[in-house]
Amino acid sequence: MNRVVVGLLGVALIFGLKFFNKSSDSRAVKARLIELCELDKRCVQSVEAHFEACFESSYKLGGRRKASQLETGQMVQCLNSRSGQSYFASAK
Repeated sequence: MNRVVVGLLGVALIFGLKFFNKSSDSRAVKARLIELCELDKRCVQSVEAHFEACFESSYKLGGRRKASQLETGQMVQCLNSRSGQSYFASAK
């Protein structure tokens, strides 16, 4: 019984850390995008309006042996297509 509880706590800790990292990555990316287009109010409005949906579709949590990652090209394409303007370009 004790091992089961410890195992469940370990799994909960791992998932908690994954979602904490996703949340902190989201805040950092959004702040950087707003910083990049701070002089263009339409760009800022576009980021505010479409960021969450685009971030969710382009962020991958990873797995046991693979770290989480943000597909930046997909994120940029999503933001540009939803806003109807090409505010951002992917640097690949």
